[in-house]
Amino acid sequence: MRIIKPAVIQEIAQQIAKGNTCYLKRQNAKIITIVNDTDDEKLIASQEQLVAELEEKIDKYVRIEKIKDEDQLLIMNDFVEEIADKSVRKEIANALKRKSPVRNFYKEVEGDMGLNQHWINFNSKESRRWVSNFLIDAYNY
Repeated sequence: MRIIKPAVIQEIAQQIAKGNTCYLKRQNAKIITIVNDTDDEKLIASQEQLVAELEEKIDKYVRIEKIKDEDQLLIMNDFVEEIADKSVRKEIANALKRKSPVRNFYKEVEGDMGLNQHWINFNSKESRRWVSNFLIDAYNY
């Protein structure tokens, strides 16, 4: 198993949080980022070609896409357990049980600056952990 530097894990976590796809070259841990949210037709065309080339040699790369909604919900539920104030914890836990749980969660969290910052820090740490675990699994395939 190759040791992946924390800076690489951080970069991947940031990119997939933006909705981009990352390809990590197994041999040297070089990251290739595919921007998924763009209107630039030249960029779209060049990236489609690049993705086709990467997919032809996928055994030399690890493809990392955004965290699935189910996994993101697990991270959000873990965050609820981190909240010290019981009434706030209950409010956010209830938001996650209603229809559109992710939207409800963000609505509750973003309304409180301190709580929002706590969420940003927690989510960043958990996203890096998720990427690390994903890469461990990918390298042990």
